[in-house]
Amino acid sequence: MEIKTQTTMAVANFAINLAIEQKQDLSYLKLCKVLFFLQGYYLDKHQQPLMDCVFKSGIHGVINEEIISEFKFYGPGNIKGPKINLDFSQFSLLNGGEIKNYQEEVDLPETQLKELQKVTQALISKPSRQLGKAIINHRTYRSPILVKLSVISGRRTYEYAEYTNSEIEQCFANNQKFLLRRV
Repeated sequence: MEIKTQTTMAVANFAINLAIEQKQDLSYLKLCKVLFFLQGYYLDKHQQPLMDCVFKSGIHGVINEEIISEFKFYGPGNIKGPKINLDFSQFSLLNGGEIKNYQEEVDLPETQLKELQKVTQALISKPSRQLGKAIINHRTYRSPILVKLSVISGRRTYEYAEYTNSEIEQCFANNQKFLLRRV
């Protein structure tokens, strides 16, 4: 069955709304891990990716730069709501008009949406640390490489290796019993 490729932010918004609805913890780092394993699930079960995005090895497991840039301002706390976009196409300073807001949403048929919901619920029910350990302990994990350490500021700069779809699929497949088991 063909799965329509979704945007990273649409799937992120889906997971955020589900976590809020179920009163589950979901920080931006945990969200990266949840999306990583959702991608692995779809690669393993449907032989195609759910999202068109890049995952990189991170100190705590995995990162997605789009998610980090959008939600890092929450710090280690829970994300409070999905990303809201503003559409100014019908607005001008001279004529006024309407500014519309919207959020990217998952565009899947009902049966596929229910499958995504079930898998996402199982993943967000897991503590972030356990999701990170599942990634770090897998043979495909590559530690970020320390590229530069500033003596003056003490800041570290890392180089992050990108995961291939094959590596994401393998990591999911080897951890699926743990990942899909509800807490």
